[in-house]
Amino acid sequence: MASFNGPWSKDLGSFNKSVQSMPEQYKSSFASASKTTVEKICDPGVLHVWESDADIDNLLQLTSVIAKLSDLGVRKNKDIKATAEEGSMLIIAEEKSGIDNYRRICELAAYLTEKEGRKHLEGTVCSFGRVVVVKGWNNNICPTGTGNKEASEKVVKRINVAIERVFMMGGFEGSKRRVVWHHGPVLQFLLHWINTTTSTLRSVISAITITGSLDLTNGVTPSTAGRANSLPDLERMESYAKKLNIPIIFLDSSSQMITFEYLGTYMYFYGYYINTFLPPSLARPHLGKAQDELVTFAFQLRGASENKYGSDVVRMVQKNLDAGKAKHWARICVNKESYEKSKCRAAGQDKAIHHTVQLADSPFALLRHGNGVPAFARLAVGPASPAASDYHVAAPVQINFKQGQLRPSNPAAFYTLIPTTSQNLEKVTNRIQGLMMAVLERVRQEKGNPQLGEYEKGMWKAVVKACSWAIDGCEGKMPKGVGDKVKFVKEKLKEGTWGYTLGAPNDKANGAIANGTAATTTGVVMAE
Repeated sequence: MASFNGPWSKDLGSFNKSVQSMPEQYKSSFASASKTTVEKICDPGVLHVWESDADIDNLLQLTSVIAKLSDLGVRKNKDIKATAEEGSMLIIAEEKSGIDNYRRICELAAYLTEKEGRKHLEGTVCSFGRVVVVKGWNNNICPTGTGNKEASEKVVKRINVAIERVFMMGGFEGSKRRVVWHHGPVLQFLLHWINTTTSTLRSVISAITITGSLDLTNGVTPSTAGRANSLPDLERMESYAKKLNIPIIFLDSSSQMITFEYLGTYMYFYGYYINTFLPPSLARPHLGKAQDELVTFAFQLRGASENKYGSDVVRMVQKNLDAGKAKHWARICVNKESYEKSKCRAAGQDKAIHHTVQLADSPFALLRHGNGVPAFARLAVGPASPAASDYHVAAPVQINFKQGQLRPSNPAAFYTLIPTTSQNLEKVTNRIQGLMMAVLERVRQEKGNPQLGEYEKGMWKAVVKACSWAIDGCEGKMPKGVGDKVKFVKEKLKEGTWGYTLGAPNDKANGAIANGTAATTTGVVMAE
């Protein structure tokens, strides 16, 4: 392949233009490098390792892979022992303070595979047939820091053991005894694993993807999570890629035109069908978080309209919110710090209202806000993405992290996955919607439609009652134009996807959702 270096660019837009205007003599080399790389990161015949947390977008992305590998919806045998037709995968559950990612991912694997988990290595590894989950590392802690050596060595060793066991279970031999490692935004533990794992395992890595570490749309800048990476970390990653002769592919949702903030944009009737995708034990924490935020928003508005703040507003919440229905999830809505003057007044801003309209329609909040759905950038890679090359290009790229620049370059250690020139925002959004519908259909064939009962109805009734009281009391007291926007919140509380579902009998709700006649996220809600 011909070597080339294109002009330096400050952002992805300029980079794409230089790719499109590439001299003819380099186009075949560029296309060949892209094709080879995409084939590697989507190879269904090798072992894919996924480092992941357990927020909803990551759980849904993992579901798309598990559904494919386990033949959900068409499989004939659900016994504990894996069948010869099932694929294998390894999930490394990131340790994180305040959320048990390992437990939650194990619950997802058990729910989807319908297999009893078998624990290994003192409960730090659990296998569900050939879907294996490993307790990983806390990325807020440096694995090579003082006092962390022993703990990080244990994590490295159990990952090594798990990979070897999955190789054996899945019959990975010869050219198929390879690993594609899909990592999250923080590099330190991956670098540590590469440095300290066995030479045998280091040699079987065929490619690495890194998700949500960089934001390339407005320059070469770290994402919020990627700020944990230092310049030496990135340089070391590049050095390893060259030594191991493997591609490192940066994935980020904005570079792939996955720019909408909310899952409801990418999933039809999200507030309803999330209860098919996830068991109640996984969905309810997100429902509780959304309900907590909804009540907080409504009473922030009420506090601002009456010039009351802090404990005064908390007392209003306690008086109007059914404590029996809210005791499991009411946190920020009964915290006086939520009702500081500045926070109450900020509730009337467009961004806060828009966010609340989304929650009112489909009250299943991500555990983190403001970063979109980064895990959906992974939908383009892995064994469940055989047609990735039809829609994506793995562009070989040289990145100057110090100057914040990138350019097309071959040969390259780094690549970035971008849409082909035939793609646009509408096509990308429609394709993801179709993909998630296909995944839903696989899961629904086995799990059926959601069965929602009095528990959910009782909580929502309490939320609607409290929010309506708070918002009604603001009428005529809000700044000009704010009241008209806040009306959308009230409408969605009662007539959005979730409100409609809970207000209608199960058979009627199921029929309306299936026919597309239920209230949906439209108008102001979709205008992200």
